[in-house]
Amino acid sequence: MSERPRPERLVALFVTVFWAAVVFAVDGLLSVLLDRDPISGDVGPYYSVIAFAIAGFVLWMLLSGTSRSRHPAFGAVGAAAGVYFVFLAVAGIGWGLPLVSEQALSPFVLAAAVLAAGAVVATWAAIRSLRWRRGWPRTRTRTRTRS
Repeated sequence: MSERPRPERLVALFVTVFWAAVVFAVDGLLSVLLDRDPISGDVGPYYSVIAFAIAGFVLWMLLSGTSRSRHPAFGAVGAAAGVYFVFLAVAGIGWGLPLVSEQALSPFVLAAAVLAAGAVVATWAAIRSLRWRRGWPRTRTRTRTRS
């Protein structure tokens, strides 16, 4: 008997793309509400593209791994910390310490990190609910032997 397909990686990819779209929308709304640019310095367009691509990859990996775990807490904390660290690391490596200090307390980076944690919890809950309704095996199955 063949094993049922597990769509966790594909679901994680869709959630990661959705996360990026929501972060762009939230950043736009924050920019209007706070009357502030996401990056006040002159860094060019490549910082945000590189940072979002790497943060998206980190989030995708954490979503793929957390979807099969028992609790989403470590994945959510890891996603928030990973996204936050990626934004600061890309700023530090490519553009220097002034951009790191600006982005460290930026509401835009903090919103991206919080939304990443929310994406992990929501994906975990949705996949867990889908498995429960369809009767898919849990992460570990026990086999009983009769004596």
